Amino acid sequence: MIEHHTIGEFTLTTMLDGIFLCSTDMITAAASDEGAALFKRAGLPAAGPSPEPINAFLLKKNDELWLIDAGCGRELGPRFGKTPAALKSAGYALDQIQGIILSHMHEDHIGGLVTEDGSAVYPNATLYLAEEELAFWSDKTSPEHHPVMAQLGLFTLAHSALRAYQGRIKPLPANAQVMPGVSMVPLHGHTPGHSGVQIESGGQRVLIWGDVIHSTLLQLRYPDWSIGFDMDPAQALDTRKRLLERLAHEDTLVTGPHVTGIGHIHCCSSGGYELKLK
Repeated sequence: MIEHHTIGEFTLTTMLDGIFLCSTDMITAAASDEGAALFKRAGLPAAGPSPEPINAFLLKKNDELWLIDAGCGRELGPRFGKTPAALKSAGYALDQIQGIILSHMHEDHIGGLVTEDGSAVYPNATLYLAEEELAFWSDKTSPEHHPVMAQLGLFTLAHSALRAYQGRIKPLPANAQVMPGVSMVPLHGHTPGHSGVQIESGGQRVLIWGDVIHSTLLQLRYPDWSIGFDMDPAQALDTRKRLLERLAHEDTLVTGPHVTGIGHIHCCSSGGYELKLK
């Protein structure tokens, strides 16, 4: 599935890399009467799960082609890793991608960067990511401080991606401009340098908010419901609440790696928020 949106001089293409099932094992607070009501209202079993997307994004301006995140590659099995095929079906070759902006370095965002033999899927691309994110995944002591993540192979994958793009990695400070009209937005907590990407052109603004939200069904209505993948749950929760409160009062379109469609955040009269699609 491919969706195109125009933002001034930019065209943003959403490419579905695969669908994951967001269960109450992931968002434990959804194992509740409130969660059952949300699932049933969406036509799902009372215990879930909720099917949610994993997206990567193609950003085009004139002849420049960029990716925002890269999907799973082989990391989550054969139902995922569809980004390269989606890119080709849109009429582009992998070697045309000149830059890849990473929200963070979890496997569903960087697995699509490397081939099975460890080489770069995008041979001419430079990686852009937050300084804090690169520092964390590059720190040789991080695996011993996060043994579960190490056992899951997350550091092995991150190191493989960094090796594949060695010499073509650009760490960026908070709020840095990647190129005119495109900036990083610090949204820390999910990972140490987790970031959104803001695109602004022609009087329009879109925020790709990374993994601030993993399920719009569950976490917009109840923003205090966290997912187990957050490395700093308290900071991730604070980031999500502050961001949603701000977006509800701004004319900023939002989407994300785990969001279907693009739209504006609005307050709900019954509490929480909703995404009204454009």
